[in-house]
Amino acid sequence: MTLPLSPLTAMASAVTLGIADFSGGFAGRRSSAPSVAIAVESVGLVAVPLAFVLLPHGWDAQAALQAFAGGAIGGFGLVAFYRAMSLNLIGVVAPITGFVAAALPVAVGLIGGDRLEVWQVAGMVVGLVALVLINGPSREGVSNARLGVSLALFAGLAFGMFFILFHDASHAGVTAFVSGRFGSAAAALVTALALGVSPIARRSVLGIIAIGGVFDGTGVVLYLYATHTGLLSVTALLTSFYPAFTVLCARFFTHERMTPLQGLGAGLAVVAIAMIAVP
Repeated sequence: MTLPLSPLTAMASAVTLGIADFSGGFAGRRSSAPSVAIAVESVGLVAVPLAFVLLPHGWDAQAALQAFAGGAIGGFGLVAFYRAMSLNLIGVVAPITGFVAAALPVAVGLIGGDRLEVWQVAGMVVGLVALVLINGPSREGVSNARLGVSLALFAGLAFGMFFILFHDASHAGVTAFVSGRFGSAAAALVTALALGVSPIARRSVLGIIAIGGVFDGTGVVLYLYATHTGLLSVTALLTSFYPAFTVLCARFFTHERMTPLQGLGAGLAVVAIAMIAVP
């Protein structure tokens, strides 16, 4: 029996993006979120050779604009995501963002006539319960927890739009990948200028940013490949499983701790993503 390649590639994208998000979030504790996002998007261009191998090479101006817009929206989300994780709430923020990013393509699919299975509907209910639990009292203080949740929700919406727009532009392949990177970097630069922070990352975090950039670029290429050869309702949702790997990195490398209820909520959010992702 041959396993379908698109879902496997989407899960590989989830692994790489999960590691990238942990790396970027960790770097965001020492440098401004926009500067980290700009550096990650720039370093991610090292994945262009992989894009040439896996993706179509055709030029499509409309698709390039869609990818740029998707990248820009995703870039604003990435800044919010890194800022949220800099609050020492990686294990809380990542599952929230992943759940919202997974649910949005489902909602778009429903509007377009897609039908959900019973377990996917149940997964959305589980996700809502997870949001309530994660939004509970935190060891980091109520204000930090609420800010982190708000930023995570915004990031999730932005990532969901990123998945949708990149799916539509995936036939442009390499063009979509490069255009999207520029869109994300431009959004992060605009944010840096608006906030009055330096767009240049601190030298002390360049190593971890380099790791995050390579994994992020690779993850986006793998998502473009998966969504070009598969369905949005499957590939975007499977890719949204990335928070599991971000949380694992946080537990392994930074020994991050949460309250019992927040830990339960984070676990339920990951379960919700898995339930929604099963076609």
